[in-house]
Amino acid sequence: MSNVALLFPGQGSQIIGMGRDFWNHFDVAKRLFEEAGDAISFDLKKLCFEGNIDDLTLTMNAQPALLTVSVIAFQVYMQEIGTKPAYMAGHSLGEYSALVCAGVLSFRDAVRLVRQRGILMHNADPYQQGTMAAISNLPIRTLQEICEEVSTSEHPVCVACINTDQQFVISGHRQAIQKVLKRSECMGIKHAYLKVSGPYHSPMMQSAAEQFKAQLSQYPYHPAECPIISNVTAKPYQSDHPVVDYLNRQMTEPVRWLESMHYLMEQGVTEVIELGSKQVLGSLMNRITKDIVPYSLGQPSDLTILSDSELRKNKRLSVLKKQLPRLMTMALTSRNYSQDSTAYNNTVKPLFSELQQLKERLDDDSRDLGEKDIYVSIELCHSILAAKQHPKHRNAIMNTI
Repeated sequence: MSNVALLFPGQGSQIIGMGRDFWNHFDVAKRLFEEAGDAISFDLKKLCFEGNIDDLTLTMNAQPALLTVSVIAFQVYMQEIGTKPAYMAGHSLGEYSALVCAGVLSFRDAVRLVRQRGILMHNADPYQQGTMAAISNLPIRTLQEICEEVSTSEHPVCVACINTDQQFVISGHRQAIQKVLKRSECMGIKHAYLKVSGPYHSPMMQSAAEQFKAQLSQYPYHPAECPIISNVTAKPYQSDHPVVDYLNRQMTEPVRWLESMHYLMEQGVTEVIELGSKQVLGSLMNRITKDIVPYSLGQPSDLTILSDSELRKNKRLSVLKKQLPRLMTMALTSRNYSQDSTAYNNTVKPLFSELQQLKERLDDDSRDLGEKDIYVSIELCHSILAAKQHPKHRNAIMNTI
């Protein structure tokens, strides 16, 4: 089974020129840019290649543009690399890209939907009274409390994205956001306004969500060919739960990105590949954990690294080797939860000396463990923890395989 997850960026990742190199090198990029333009009667390629950043940042433009480039990157990835992912996850708008690439939505339907989504989101705040800002190094509970104290029905503000354990995004009315930022500044907290044109994932999008639900209900949805992590639940879409409900809730509820990435870790994902312009999600992954190796595919030159299986294997082995001391210590010193002492003695004791020898080699800087030794060590740890019936053995192993 693949241990790769594909990630799709959202608004804020747009740049002038995005997709141009794909268009120059791959026919699928030409076809999809043309199909996207036909779907919304708008020259999306010209905007992406030759437009100005202010026009591209407008939500009704940014959404179909980012989706198109991400789907192109996915098609190029499958054509050139071909490894099917274990999971897909998209940040906000990126969830629509994931739905397309997993076969839930057609590309043409998705382009139309996100264009309409952008128009409704813009109309929900026509005078741009709302905005969004990133805040770092403030405890989430403290930030939520400040938002609750500042927020009013006329000037709401809330946590819109939980990106890492130290990086969050707030969204709402400008006056309320300014109050939150002023309080955070007094605490020495840094912040930055986002390059977006509205207060997304906030109560100010409620009217847009109500109108968009009717739009969502007009399109067909198909079973996913790959598990997709929902922004609002931080778990895979459930087949018996309407796609429309997930997407409608996403308009006003926070993006639970940190929890989503933790879910991938728990399922044994070892690599993520960000499909689209910039490297926002890869950067977030580096802040969340060092146990998953992030890559990106935003232009054809990125294929050089992605196609280098030896380089990727060595990176993964380096991560595994760093994890081994913790895992070995858990296997060797943790409590035995098994009630079957005979089975425990027969299974575990013969493995202890072998694992102890490997640990001594790992602790000795002059004696390196090779690939075979690393995987033998992981398997020994798995066997010992399973025999001990350790309650955390599954997560401990899944995070290293």
